[in-house]
Amino acid sequence: MPVTTDFLSNKLQVRSNYGVVDGKEVIKSKTYSHLKETATDDDIYAVAESLASLQVPTMEEVIKIESTLLIPGV
Repeated sequence: MPVTTDFLSNKLQVRSNYGVVDGKEVIKSKTYSHLKETATDDDIYAVAESLASLQVPTMEEVIKIESTLLIPGV
């Protein structure tokens, strides 16, 4: 049975390194919602770099989270 998909959302998650506290590396993440469906990976990464340049901690990772609804065919 074929499955179709329906776009739900895109999110950008930026993980930043806050250094070592009490012997443990501290990584915190911030998620930004409501990205356009048509945003390319290059565009999303450029936004993440721009946001990271405004922050003191070092950017560790950029994660794109895609949500899609799977609809079973009949």
